[in-house]
Amino acid sequence: MGVQQIEEVGGMAAVVLQPGEEPGRRGEIIRAAARVLGRMGYSDSSIKQIALEAGVAPGLVHYYFTSKEELLVAVVHDLEREMVSDWQSAVDGIDDPLERIVAALDHTAVRASEHPEFFRLLFDLYVVGLNNPAIRERCAELWTRFVDDIEAEVRQVLAKLPAPGSVPPRDLAEAIGGAIDGIALAGLVRDASPLAVYGALKAMLLSLVVTAYVNAGMDPPVARMRALLDRAGTLAAAE
Repeated sequence: MGVQQIEEVGGMAAVVLQPGEEPGRRGEIIRAAARVLGRMGYSDSSIKQIALEAGVAPGLVHYYFTSKEELLVAVVHDLEREMVSDWQSAVDGIDDPLERIVAALDHTAVRASEHPEFFRLLFDLYVVGLNNPAIRERCAELWTRFVDDIEAEVRQVLAKLPAPGSVPPRDLAEAIGGAIDGIALAGLVRDASPLAVYGALKAMLLSLVVTAYVNAGMDPPVARMRALLDRAGTLAAAE
């Protein structure tokens, strides 16, 4: 296998793949870890179980990941990137700001409802990070990237409204990100569907549109907004 090269990334040691090594093997281990951690949770899973799921020796897992904590970071990173990519695909090509808000939040709500394991692992990672400075730094990097993506979406929506918003886009993005994670956490704690609460978040964000129209001296599209909000009720009832 050769000598592994270690570099410090985000305050943690990480293996750097050498030329000729199989990059797909690392991805296979991450996907296997996602399945094991999703089924068993972080605390009750082990590197040995993850290796068995991936069909590799435990030593190979340690070759790519110096600790179970680092592997958890990689799993959450990949799942979060997948979630954001799916959400961006859901709104791609939608120019109307109201429709874009609805599409983004409806997609987020369905994904949180159908794939709660991502948020369970995310919160496991946050708990680990509270007691591990290196992991906390990685958590901060993940959060910043997530908010960056939301802010880009917020700016695109605000640019199409008749008047500028009263809340700075970055602050609004942070609030939306916190709400998305918080609603998912509440659903896990209550063992209940988060769809209705995501519908409430959608109503709150659409209310910002009303402010933009009022500030521009225009009548807000109340009928359209009511019709769009009805989708939240339909979505929750269909679960």
